[in-house]
Amino acid sequence: MRIFLIRLGLTAIAIALLPANFGRPGNTSTFAFDWRKGMIFVPVRVDGSRPLSFVLDTGSTRNLIDRTLATSLGLKSSGTGSLQGAGAGRIPVAFIHDVRIALPGLESAGYEFSTADLQPLAASLGERVDGILGYEVFCRFVVTVDYRAKRLTFTPPAAFRPPGGSAQVLPIELRDKWAFVKAELVLPGAVTVQDSFLIDSGSSDAVDHPIVMNLQSRTPATSGVGLGAPVQGATAQATSFRLGLLRGRSNRELLWRDRCDEPAYWE
Repeated sequence: MRIFLIRLGLTAIAIALLPANFGRPGNTSTFAFDWRKGMIFVPVRVDGSRPLSFVLDTGSTRNLIDRTLATSLGLKSSGTGSLQGAGAGRIPVAFIHDVRIALPGLESAGYEFSTADLQPLAASLGERVDGILGYEVFCRFVVTVDYRAKRLTFTPPAAFRPPGGSAQVLPIELRDKWAFVKAELVLPGAVTVQDSFLIDSGSSDAVDHPIVMNLQSRTPATSGVGLGAPVQGATAQATSFRLGLLRGRSNRELLWRDRCDEPAYWE
């Protein structure tokens, strides 16, 4: 299964024109990723650092780096703010401008990062998390995620060619740097929900929707694995989930916790 994502809106055109250096001919970079705890982990060098462990997160509106790590790398911050994570409460951040990153076979500069305490996230996952690559990366590149082969391909938008064959084109709606796609969720008791669902590669949940709070079969659960404090929610069993023409039978849990159109390609 592959998911092709295009995250290029009007606000991202200037960003996408910033130069990127590819280590091999063809203006593309393909490399393996680690699939751990339902998330994509990639090796990233920041301003020439050693390889670091970053989560590739389509649901993050910012690039993040652990605050302590940023200090040890000598990265200088300028200005402060806060962000809302998966959990409750807002997280204080500081901003680092004009950051250069390197992925296998690819170097790209001019990024803005926010520093945050990522140790609670790392502790909840039981994995080292040095940072998160978010919206700005998807603004600049078409990212092909091949979950079966556990490989990523980064391609500049101008060099990308849509796949043929069985691939389907799905419209994406951008809301404040979050990408949503129309889909259908089927629940026990012949309950069908047609709605917009967030594309979130940084979530280990199968599907999130508030309908779960109306199901008698729901089970109370604590959620909010990520930034912020844990929050109360519930889980339930879904029957199937349809995205475009693809319908998948589900034995995964459905979860709910309190809290410019471009195409995607699904094969």
